[in-house]
Amino acid sequence: MHYNRLMLRLLFLLLVGPALYAQTSSADALTSARALFKQGKFQDAAGAYRAIVNKDPSSALAYSGLVQSYLKADGISAADEASDQALKALPQSALAHAMRGAVYFREGLLAEAENQYRAALKQDEKCERAWLGMGKIFAAVSRQDQARESFTKAHTLDPDDGDAWYHWAVLLPFPQSVTELEKHLAEFRSSAEEERREREFIDLLKGIGNREIWVASGSIDQAEIKLDLMAPRPGVVLGLGLHVKFNNSSSAMLLLDTGTTWITIPHKLAEKIGAKKISDYGIEGVGDTGPAAGYFAWVDKITVGDVEFHDCVVHVSAGNNLNGADGLAGTNIFAKYLVTINFPEHKLRLGPLAEATSSSGETLVHPFDSKSNAQVFEFGHVLLLPARVNRSPIGLFVLDTGANSSSTTPEFARMAGKLHQVREPIRGVSGVVNQVFVLDDAALQFSSVSESVHSLPAFDSRSLSRQLGTVVSGFIGFSSLNRAKVSINYRDGWVSLSEK
Repeated sequence: MHYNRLMLRLLFLLLVGPALYAQTSSADALTSARALFKQGKFQDAAGAYRAIVNKDPSSALAYSGLVQSYLKADGISAADEASDQALKALPQSALAHAMRGAVYFREGLLAEAENQYRAALKQDEKCERAWLGMGKIFAAVSRQDQARESFTKAHTLDPDDGDAWYHWAVLLPFPQSVTELEKHLAEFRSSAEEERREREFIDLLKGIGNREIWVASGSIDQAEIKLDLMAPRPGVVLGLGLHVKFNNSSSAMLLLDTGTTWITIPHKLAEKIGAKKISDYGIEGVGDTGPAAGYFAWVDKITVGDVEFHDCVVHVSAGNNLNGADGLAGTNIFAKYLVTINFPEHKLRLGPLAEATSSSGETLVHPFDSKSNAQVFEFGHVLLLPARVNRSPIGLFVLDTGANSSSTTPEFARMAGKLHQVREPIRGVSGVVNQVFVLDDAALQFSSVSESVHSLPAFDSRSLSRQLGTVVSGFIGFSSLNRAKVSINYRDGWVSLSEK
Protein backbone atom coordinates (compact mmCIF):
# COMPACT_ATOMS: atom_id res chain seq x y z
CA MET A 1 0.00 0.00 0.00
CA HIS A 2 2.83 2.32 0.90
CA TYR A 3 4.58 1.59 -2.39
CA ASN A 4 1.37 2.14 -4.38
CA ARG A 5 0.66 5.45 -2.69
CA LEU A 6 4.22 6.59 -3.41
CA MET A 7 3.88 5.66 -7.07
CA LEU A 8 0.56 7.54 -7.27
CA ARG A 9 2.20 10.64 -5.81
CA LEU A 10 5.08 10.41 -8.27
CA LEU A 11 2.66 9.91 -11.16
CA PHE A 12 0.61 12.94 -9.96
CA LEU A 13 3.75 15.11 -9.85
CA LEU A 14 4.78 13.96 -13.31
CA LEU A 15 1.37 14.79 -14.75
CA VAL A 16 0.49 17.94 -12.84
CA GLY A 17 3.88 19.29 -11.93
CA PRO A 18 4.68 20.81 -15.34
CA ALA A 19 1.33 22.60 -15.40
CA LEU A 20 1.88 23.96 -11.90
CA TYR A 21 5.37 25.08 -12.88
CA ALA A 22 4.05 26.75 -16.02
CA GLN A 23 1.42 28.61 -14.00
CA THR A 24 4.04 29.72 -11.48
CA SER A 25 6.40 30.75 -14.24
CA SER A 26 3.66 32.73 -15.98
CA ALA A 27 2.66 34.41 -12.71
CA ASP A 28 6.29 35.31 -12.02
CA ALA A 29 6.65 36.72 -15.53
CA LEU A 30 3.53 38.85 -15.07
CA THR A 31 4.86 40.10 -11.73
CA SER A 32 8.19 41.05 -13.31
CA ALA A 33 6.50 42.81 -16.22
CA ARG A 34 4.23 44.65 -13.80
CA ALA A 35 7.26 45.81 -11.81
CA LEU A 36 8.83 47.29 -14.96
CA PHE A 37 5.54 49.05 -15.73
CA LYS A 38 5.32 50.59 -12.26
CA GLN A 39 8.91 51.80 -12.59
CA GLY A 40 7.94 53.73 -15.71
CA LYS A 41 10.03 51.48 -17.99
CA PHE A 42 7.20 51.12 -20.46
CA GLN A 43 9.18 49.86 -23.45
CA ASP A 44 10.82 47.17 -21.31
CA ALA A 45 7.44 46.28 -19.83
CA ALA A 46 5.96 45.97 -23.32
CA GLY A 47 8.74 43.57 -24.28
CA ALA A 48 8.13 41.49 -21.16
CA TYR A 49 4.38 41.35 -21.73
CA ARG A 50 4.89 40.50 -25.40
CA ALA A 51 7.06 37.53 -24.41
CA ILE A 52 4.27 36.25 -22.15
CA VAL A 53 1.65 36.66 -24.89
CA ASN A 54 3.84 34.77 -27.37
CA LYS A 55 4.03 31.84 -24.95
CA ASP A 56 0.43 32.08 -23.73
CA PRO A 57 -1.95 33.77 -26.22
CA SER A 58 -4.84 33.15 -23.80
CA SER A 59 -3.50 35.51 -21.11
CA ALA A 60 -5.86 38.49 -20.99
CA LEU A 61 -3.75 40.02 -18.22
CA ALA A 62 -0.65 39.93 -20.41
CA TYR A 63 -2.51 41.50 -23.32
CA SER A 64 -3.85 44.20 -20.98
CA GLY A 65 -0.38 44.97 -19.69
CA LEU A 66 0.98 45.03 -23.24
CA VAL A 67 -1.63 47.53 -24.45
CA GLN A 68 -1.24 49.72 -21.37
CA SER A 69 2.55 49.75 -21.79
CA TYR A 70 2.31 50.79 -25.42
CA LEU A 71 -0.16 53.56 -24.58
CA LYS A 72 2.05 54.88 -21.78
CA ALA A 73 4.98 54.93 -24.21
CA ASP A 74 2.83 56.81 -26.74
CA GLY A 75 2.97 53.87 -29.13
CA ILE A 76 -0.59 54.22 -30.34
CA SER A 77 -0.18 52.13 -33.51
CA ALA A 78 1.41 49.27 -31.56
CA ALA A 79 -1.35 49.48 -28.94
CA ASP A 80 -3.99 49.39 -31.66
CA GLU A 81 -2.46 46.27 -33.18
CA ALA A 82 -2.08 44.54 -29.81
CA SER A 83 -5.64 45.32 -28.68
CA ASP A 84 -7.04 44.09 -32.00
CA GLN A 85 -5.00 40.91 -31.64
CA ALA A 86 -6.27 40.43 -28.08
CA LEU A 87 -9.91 40.84 -29.06
CA LYS A 88 -9.57 38.37 -31.91
CA ALA A 89 -7.87 35.83 -29.66
CA LEU A 90 -10.22 36.40 -26.70
CA PRO A 91 -13.58 37.65 -28.03
CA GLN A 92 -15.38 36.66 -24.82
CA SER A 93 -12.92 38.47 -22.55
CA ALA A 94 -14.30 41.59 -20.86
CA LEU A 95 -10.74 42.80 -20.30
CA ALA A 96 -9.92 42.49 -24.03
CA HIS A 97 -12.96 44.63 -24.86
CA ALA A 98 -11.99 47.19 -22.23
CA MET A 99 -8.45 47.48 -23.59
CA ARG A 100 -9.77 47.89 -27.12
CA GLY A 101 -11.90 50.70 -25.73
CA ALA A 102 -8.82 52.28 -24.12
CA VAL A 103 -7.08 52.39 -27.49
CA TYR A 104 -10.13 53.88 -29.20
CA PHE A 105 -10.29 56.55 -26.48
CA ARG A 106 -6.63 57.43 -27.02
CA GLU A 107 -7.27 57.65 -30.76
CA GLY A 108 -10.09 60.16 -30.22
CA LEU A 109 -12.78 57.65 -31.21
CA LEU A 110 -14.96 58.20 -28.17
CA ALA A 111 -18.15 56.56 -29.50
CA GLU A 112 -16.24 53.39 -30.38
CA ALA A 113 -14.56 53.48 -26.97
CA GLU A 114 -17.90 53.71 -25.18
CA ASN A 115 -19.24 50.74 -27.17
CA GLN A 116 -16.30 48.58 -26.12
CA TYR A 117 -16.53 49.59 -22.45
CA ARG A 118 -20.24 48.76 -22.42
CA ALA A 119 -19.56 45.42 -24.14
CA ALA A 120 -17.00 44.63 -21.44
CA LEU A 121 -19.41 45.40 -18.61
CA LYS A 122 -22.11 43.33 -20.28
CA GLN A 123 -19.77 40.35 -20.13
CA ASP A 124 -18.41 41.11 -16.66
CA GLU A 125 -19.82 43.92 -14.52
CA LYS A 126 -16.74 43.67 -12.29
CA CYS A 127 -14.29 44.53 -15.07
CA GLU A 128 -12.21 47.27 -13.47
CA ARG A 129 -10.70 48.65 -16.69
CA ALA A 130 -14.18 48.98 -18.19
CA TRP A 131 -15.35 51.06 -15.21
CA LEU A 132 -12.22 53.19 -15.54
CA GLY A 133 -13.02 53.76 -19.21
CA MET A 134 -16.65 54.61 -18.53
CA GLY A 135 -15.47 57.11 -15.91
CA LYS A 136 -13.43 58.87 -18.61
CA ILE A 137 -16.42 58.90 -20.95
CA PHE A 138 -18.70 60.29 -18.23
CA ALA A 139 -16.14 63.01 -17.45
CA ALA A 140 -15.79 63.95 -21.13
CA VAL A 141 -19.57 64.40 -21.51
CA SER A 142 -19.83 66.52 -18.33
CA ARG A 143 -21.39 63.82 -16.11
CA GLN A 144 -19.10 64.38 -13.15
CA ASP A 145 -21.16 62.51 -10.53
CA GLN A 146 -21.28 59.38 -12.69
CA ALA A 147 -17.57 59.77 -13.46
CA ARG A 148 -16.77 59.84 -9.74
CA GLU A 149 -18.90 56.72 -9.15
CA SER A 150 -17.20 54.87 -12.01
CA PHE A 151 -13.68 55.78 -10.87
CA THR A 152 -14.56 54.69 -7.33
CA LYS A 153 -15.80 51.32 -8.62
CA ALA A 154 -12.64 50.88 -10.68
CA HIS A 155 -10.37 51.66 -7.73
CA THR A 156 -12.35 49.41 -5.38
CA LEU A 157 -12.14 46.50 -7.83
CA ASP A 158 -8.39 46.91 -8.29
CA PRO A 159 -6.65 49.21 -5.77
CA ASP A 160 -3.29 48.46 -7.42
CA ASP A 161 -4.27 49.89 -10.82
CA GLY A 162 -2.38 53.18 -11.07
CA ASP A 163 -4.72 54.85 -13.54
CA ALA A 164 -7.83 54.03 -11.52
CA TRP A 165 -6.04 55.15 -8.36
CA TYR A 166 -5.11 58.51 -9.90
CA HIS A 167 -8.57 59.32 -11.33
CA TRP A 168 -10.22 58.31 -8.05
CA ALA A 169 -7.78 60.36 -5.96
CA VAL A 170 -8.17 63.53 -8.04
CA LEU A 171 -11.85 63.77 -7.13
CA LEU A 172 -11.41 63.17 -3.38
CA PRO A 173 -11.86 66.03 -0.89
CA PHE A 174 -8.82 67.76 0.57
CA PRO A 175 -6.62 66.62 2.30
CA GLN A 176 -7.37 62.99 1.37
CA SER A 177 -6.75 63.85 -2.28
CA VAL A 178 -3.22 65.02 -1.52
CA THR A 179 -2.46 61.96 0.61
CA GLU A 180 -3.57 59.53 -2.08
CA LEU A 181 -1.91 61.42 -4.95
CA GLU A 182 1.40 61.52 -3.07
CA LYS A 183 1.18 57.75 -2.51
CA HIS A 184 0.36 57.26 -6.19
CA LEU A 185 3.27 59.42 -7.32
CA ALA A 186 5.66 57.50 -5.06
CA GLU A 187 4.54 54.09 -6.33
CA PHE A 188 3.96 54.68 -10.05
CA ARG A 189 6.66 56.28 -12.18
CA SER A 190 5.86 57.88 -15.50
CA SER A 191 7.33 60.32 -18.00
CA ALA A 192 9.04 63.42 -16.65
CA GLU A 193 6.28 65.69 -17.97
CA GLU A 194 3.50 63.58 -16.42
CA GLU A 195 5.25 63.51 -13.06
CA ARG A 196 5.84 67.26 -13.21
CA ARG A 197 2.13 67.89 -13.83
CA GLU A 198 1.16 65.61 -10.96
CA ARG A 199 3.56 67.35 -8.56
CA GLU A 200 2.28 70.75 -9.66
CA PHE A 201 -1.30 69.62 -9.08
CA ILE A 202 -0.47 68.31 -5.61
CA ASP A 203 1.26 71.58 -4.71
CA LEU A 204 -1.75 73.54 -5.98
CA LEU A 205 -4.12 71.44 -3.85
CA LYS A 206 -1.96 72.07 -0.81
CA GLY A 207 -1.98 75.80 -1.51
CA ILE A 208 -5.76 75.97 -1.95
CA GLY A 209 -6.66 73.65 0.91
CA ASN A 210 -10.36 73.62 1.75
CA ARG A 211 -11.08 77.07 0.32
CA GLU A 212 -13.56 77.49 -2.48
CA ILE A 213 -12.19 79.36 -5.47
CA TRP A 214 -13.71 81.72 -8.01
CA VAL A 215 -16.70 82.41 -5.77
CA ALA A 216 -19.20 84.72 -7.48
CA SER A 217 -20.61 87.35 -5.14
CA GLY A 218 -24.22 88.44 -5.33
CA SER A 219 -26.97 86.74 -7.29
CA ILE A 220 -26.67 88.05 -10.83
CA ASP A 221 -28.75 85.82 -13.11
CA GLN A 222 -27.64 87.40 -16.37
CA ALA A 223 -25.27 90.02 -17.69
CA GLU A 224 -24.04 91.56 -20.92
CA ILE A 225 -20.39 92.51 -21.23
CA LYS A 226 -18.81 94.57 -23.98
CA LEU A 227 -15.94 93.04 -25.92
CA ASP A 228 -13.29 94.89 -27.91
CA LEU A 229 -11.49 93.79 -31.06
CA MET A 230 -7.83 93.23 -30.21
CA ALA A 231 -5.72 94.29 -33.20
CA PRO A 232 -2.20 95.21 -32.02
CA ARG A 233 -1.08 96.29 -35.49
CA PRO A 234 -2.58 96.66 -38.97
CA GLY A 235 -3.53 93.34 -40.53
CA VAL A 236 -3.16 91.39 -37.27
CA VAL A 237 -6.25 90.48 -35.22
CA LEU A 238 -5.80 88.44 -32.06
CA GLY A 239 -9.48 88.08 -31.14
CA LEU A 240 -11.90 89.74 -28.75
CA GLY A 241 -10.78 91.41 -25.54
CA LEU A 242 -12.41 91.50 -22.14
CA HIS A 243 -11.99 94.40 -19.69
CA VAL A 244 -10.99 92.92 -16.31
CA LYS A 245 -10.38 94.71 -12.99
CA PHE A 246 -8.12 93.25 -10.27
CA ASN A 247 -8.51 94.05 -6.56
CA ASN A 248 -10.23 97.37 -7.34
CA SER A 249 -6.82 98.74 -8.30
CA SER A 250 -5.66 97.81 -11.79
CA SER A 251 -7.40 96.93 -15.03
CA ALA A 252 -6.29 95.07 -18.13
CA MET A 253 -7.72 94.06 -21.50
CA LEU A 254 -7.47 90.27 -21.66
CA LEU A 255 -7.96 88.07 -24.70
CA LEU A 256 -11.17 86.04 -24.40
CA ASP A 257 -9.90 82.48 -24.71
CA THR A 258 -12.10 79.38 -24.66
CA GLY A 259 -8.92 77.29 -24.84
CA THR A 260 -7.55 78.24 -21.44
CA THR A 261 -8.66 77.97 -17.83
CA TRP A 262 -9.30 80.79 -15.35
CA ILE A 263 -7.12 83.83 -16.06
CA THR A 264 -3.48 84.15 -17.11
CA ILE A 265 -1.58 87.38 -16.48
CA PRO A 266 2.06 88.48 -16.87
CA HIS A 267 4.42 88.68 -13.90
CA LYS A 268 4.52 92.50 -13.88
CA LEU A 269 0.75 92.78 -13.56
CA ALA A 270 0.73 90.10 -10.84
CA GLU A 271 3.23 92.13 -8.81
CA LYS A 272 1.29 95.34 -9.37
CA ILE A 273 -1.99 93.92 -8.03
CA GLY A 274 -0.34 92.06 -5.13
CA ALA A 275 -1.09 88.53 -6.36
CA LYS A 276 0.27 86.00 -3.83
CA LYS A 277 2.15 83.00 -5.18
CA ILE A 278 0.70 79.57 -4.39
CA SER A 279 2.94 77.16 -6.29
CA ASP A 280 5.01 76.77 -9.44
CA TYR A 281 3.33 75.91 -12.72
CA GLY A 282 4.61 75.22 -16.23
CA ILE A 283 2.33 76.98 -18.73
CA GLU A 284 1.84 74.75 -21.75
CA GLY A 285 0.54 75.58 -25.20
CA VAL A 286 1.50 75.69 -28.85
CA GLY A 287 5.25 75.65 -29.45
CA ASP A 288 8.33 73.43 -29.56
CA THR A 289 10.19 74.85 -26.55
CA GLY A 290 8.20 73.14 -23.80
CA PRO A 291 6.38 74.57 -20.77
CA ALA A 292 6.93 78.27 -20.10
CA ALA A 293 7.92 79.28 -16.58
CA GLY A 294 5.02 80.41 -14.44
CA TYR A 295 3.15 79.94 -11.19
CA PHE A 296 -0.30 79.88 -9.59
CA ALA A 297 -1.29 82.88 -7.49
CA TRP A 298 -4.16 84.19 -5.35
CA VAL A 299 -6.06 87.30 -6.32
CA ASP A 300 -8.59 88.45 -3.74
CA LYS A 301 -11.07 90.03 -6.13
CA ILE A 302 -11.64 90.06 -9.90
CA THR A 303 -14.44 91.99 -11.58
CA VAL A 304 -15.68 91.41 -15.13
CA GLY A 305 -18.55 93.72 -16.06
CA ASP A 306 -21.18 93.33 -13.37
CA VAL A 307 -19.85 89.94 -12.26
CA GLU A 308 -17.54 89.90 -9.24
CA PHE A 309 -15.42 86.95 -8.12
CA HIS A 310 -13.54 86.40 -4.86
CA ASP A 311 -10.69 84.04 -3.90
CA CYS A 312 -9.46 83.63 -7.45
CA VAL A 313 -6.62 81.39 -8.58
CA VAL A 314 -4.79 82.74 -11.64
CA HIS A 315 -1.87 81.63 -13.77
CA VAL A 316 1.09 83.98 -13.85
CA SER A 317 3.49 83.89 -16.78
CA ALA A 318 7.08 84.71 -15.87
CA GLY A 319 7.80 85.96 -19.39
CA ASN A 320 6.06 87.95 -22.10
CA ASN A 321 4.80 84.94 -24.03
CA LEU A 322 1.03 85.45 -24.20
CA ASN A 323 0.78 85.76 -27.98
CA GLY A 324 0.92 89.55 -27.89
CA ALA A 325 -1.97 89.90 -25.41
CA ASP A 326 -1.86 91.49 -21.95
CA GLY A 327 -3.36 88.31 -20.54
CA LEU A 328 -5.90 85.58 -21.20
CA ALA A 329 -9.40 85.15 -19.78
CA GLY A 330 -10.88 81.65 -19.94
CA THR A 331 -14.63 81.42 -20.42
CA ASN A 332 -14.84 78.60 -17.87
CA ILE A 333 -14.89 81.17 -15.05
CA PHE A 334 -18.52 81.71 -16.16
CA ALA A 335 -19.34 77.98 -16.20
CA LYS A 336 -22.44 78.36 -14.01
CA TYR A 337 -24.03 80.47 -16.79
CA LEU A 338 -25.01 79.84 -20.38
CA VAL A 339 -22.09 81.65 -22.05
CA THR A 340 -22.87 83.32 -25.39
CA ILE A 341 -20.18 85.03 -27.44
CA ASN A 342 -21.67 87.21 -30.14
CA PHE A 343 -18.65 87.80 -32.34
CA PRO A 344 -20.16 90.21 -34.90
CA GLU A 345 -21.69 92.40 -32.18
CA HIS A 346 -18.65 92.12 -29.86
CA LYS A 347 -20.74 91.10 -26.86
CA LEU A 348 -20.50 88.45 -24.16
CA ARG A 349 -23.83 87.44 -22.69
CA LEU A 350 -24.29 85.41 -19.52
CA GLY A 351 -27.68 83.86 -18.96
CA PRO A 352 -29.40 81.25 -16.81
CA LEU A 353 -29.12 77.58 -17.66
CA ALA A 354 -32.28 75.64 -18.39
CA GLU A 355 -33.32 73.04 -15.85
CA ALA A 356 -31.12 69.97 -16.20
CA THR A 357 -32.74 66.80 -17.45
CA SER A 358 -31.45 63.53 -16.09
CA SER A 359 -31.54 60.32 -18.07
CA SER A 360 -29.75 57.03 -17.62
CA GLY A 361 -28.82 54.15 -19.85
CA GLU A 362 -28.65 56.12 -23.09
CA THR A 363 -25.61 56.33 -25.32
CA LEU A 364 -23.40 59.11 -24.04
CA VAL A 365 -21.36 59.97 -27.15
CA HIS A 366 -23.57 61.18 -29.99
CA PRO A 367 -22.72 60.94 -33.69
CA PHE A 368 -21.65 64.02 -35.62
CA ASP A 369 -24.77 65.31 -37.38
CA SER A 370 -23.90 68.87 -38.49
CA LYS A 371 -26.69 70.43 -36.43
CA SER A 372 -26.45 73.84 -34.79
CA ASN A 373 -26.32 72.24 -31.32
CA ALA A 374 -23.18 70.13 -31.11
CA GLN A 375 -21.94 67.88 -28.33
CA VAL A 376 -18.67 69.15 -26.92
CA PHE A 377 -16.24 67.02 -24.91
CA GLU A 378 -14.63 68.46 -21.81
CA PHE A 379 -11.05 67.49 -20.95
CA GLY A 380 -10.21 69.65 -17.96
CA HIS A 381 -10.56 73.20 -19.26
CA VAL A 382 -10.21 72.14 -22.92
CA LEU A 383 -13.37 71.86 -25.02
CA LEU A 384 -13.11 69.42 -27.94
CA LEU A 385 -15.59 69.76 -30.79
CA PRO A 386 -16.07 67.10 -33.49
CA ALA A 387 -15.11 68.46 -36.91
CA ARG A 388 -13.93 67.37 -40.34
CA VAL A 389 -11.77 68.88 -43.06
CA ASN A 390 -13.02 68.30 -46.62
CA ARG A 391 -14.11 64.65 -46.67
CA SER A 392 -11.87 63.48 -43.85
CA PRO A 393 -13.10 61.32 -40.96
CA ILE A 394 -14.30 63.14 -37.86
CA GLY A 395 -11.61 64.46 -35.54
CA LEU A 396 -11.61 66.32 -32.23
CA PHE A 397 -10.72 70.03 -32.49
CA VAL A 398 -10.08 72.45 -29.63
CA LEU A 399 -12.61 75.29 -29.48
CA ASP A 400 -10.02 78.03 -29.10
CA THR A 401 -11.01 81.69 -29.46
CA GLY A 402 -7.52 82.58 -28.23
CA ALA A 403 -6.03 81.28 -31.49
CA ASN A 404 -6.35 83.91 -34.19
CA SER A 405 -6.69 81.26 -36.92
CA SER A 406 -7.85 77.66 -37.21
CA SER A 407 -5.36 74.85 -37.81
CA THR A 408 -5.01 71.10 -37.98
CA THR A 409 -2.30 68.47 -37.60
CA PRO A 410 -0.20 67.06 -40.46
CA GLU A 411 -1.55 63.54 -39.82
CA PHE A 412 -5.16 64.68 -40.01
CA ALA A 413 -4.56 67.02 -42.95
CA ARG A 414 -3.10 64.20 -45.05
CA MET A 415 -6.50 62.51 -44.91
CA ALA A 416 -8.05 65.65 -46.40
CA GLY A 417 -5.60 66.59 -49.17
CA LYS A 418 -2.00 67.33 -50.06
CA LEU A 419 0.31 69.34 -47.82
CA HIS A 420 3.26 71.57 -48.53
CA GLN A 421 5.73 72.96 -46.03
CA VAL A 422 6.07 76.70 -45.44
CA ARG A 423 8.86 78.74 -43.90
CA GLU A 424 6.62 80.91 -41.75
CA PRO A 425 6.85 79.71 -38.14
CA ILE A 426 3.93 79.87 -35.72
CA ARG A 427 4.49 81.34 -32.27
CA GLY A 428 2.61 80.12 -29.20
CA VAL A 429 2.82 80.09 -25.42
CA SER A 430 5.43 77.31 -25.54
CA GLY A 431 7.64 79.01 -28.10
CA VAL A 432 7.93 78.75 -31.87
CA VAL A 433 6.63 75.91 -34.03
CA ASN A 434 9.32 75.57 -36.66
CA GLN A 435 7.84 72.82 -38.83
CA VAL A 436 4.62 74.17 -40.32
CA PHE A 437 2.67 72.80 -43.27
CA VAL A 438 -0.31 74.15 -45.19
CA LEU A 439 -3.38 72.43 -46.64
CA ASP A 440 -4.77 74.50 -49.51
CA ASP A 441 -8.46 74.87 -50.39
CA ALA A 442 -9.69 73.34 -47.15
CA ALA A 443 -13.30 73.25 -45.95
CA LEU A 444 -13.49 73.05 -42.15
CA GLN A 445 -16.89 71.84 -40.94
CA PHE A 446 -17.98 71.90 -37.31
CA SER A 447 -21.58 71.85 -36.13
CA SER A 448 -23.70 73.59 -38.78
CA VAL A 449 -20.83 75.94 -39.60
CA SER A 450 -18.63 75.20 -42.60
CA GLU A 451 -15.77 77.49 -43.52
CA SER A 452 -13.69 77.49 -46.70
CA VAL A 453 -10.09 78.33 -45.95
CA HIS A 454 -7.59 79.30 -48.62
CA SER A 455 -4.77 77.72 -46.61
CA LEU A 456 -5.17 75.80 -43.35
CA PRO A 457 -1.97 75.61 -41.25
CA ALA A 458 -0.94 72.17 -40.01
CA PHE A 459 1.51 71.53 -37.19
CA ASP A 460 2.22 68.91 -34.56
CA SER A 461 0.03 68.82 -31.43
CA ARG A 462 1.08 65.48 -29.99
CA SER A 463 2.13 67.07 -26.70
CA LEU A 464 -1.45 68.25 -26.08
CA SER A 465 -2.81 64.86 -27.17
CA ARG A 466 -0.57 63.10 -24.64
CA GLN A 467 -1.62 65.54 -21.94
CA LEU A 468 -5.35 65.05 -22.56
CA GLY A 469 -5.12 61.32 -23.26
CA THR A 470 -6.93 61.58 -26.60
CA VAL A 471 -5.90 62.67 -30.09
CA VAL A 472 -6.37 66.36 -30.84
CA SER A 473 -6.75 66.91 -34.60
CA GLY A 474 -6.66 70.70 -34.65
CA PHE A 475 -7.94 74.04 -33.36
CA ILE A 476 -11.04 76.04 -34.26
CA GLY A 477 -9.83 79.62 -33.90
CA PHE A 478 -11.09 83.18 -34.13
CA SER A 479 -10.93 83.31 -37.93
CA SER A 480 -13.56 80.55 -38.13
CA LEU A 481 -15.83 82.05 -35.47
CA ASN A 482 -15.76 85.81 -36.10
CA ARG A 483 -19.06 85.76 -38.00
CA ALA A 484 -20.85 83.43 -35.58
CA LYS A 485 -22.75 83.46 -32.33
CA VAL A 486 -21.42 80.75 -30.02
CA SER A 487 -23.24 79.53 -26.90
CA ILE A 488 -21.46 77.21 -24.45
CA ASN A 489 -23.22 75.10 -21.85
CA TYR A 490 -20.45 73.74 -19.63
CA ARG A 491 -22.82 71.93 -17.30
CA ASP A 492 -24.48 69.77 -19.95
CA GLY A 493 -21.63 69.61 -22.48
CA TRP A 494 -22.94 71.24 -25.64
CA VAL A 495 -22.13 74.17 -27.89
CA SER A 496 -24.56 76.01 -30.17
CA LEU A 497 -23.11 77.75 -33.22
CA SER A 498 -25.00 79.87 -35.70
CA GLU A 499 -23.83 82.34 -38.33
CA LYS A 500 -25.22 85.86 -38.06
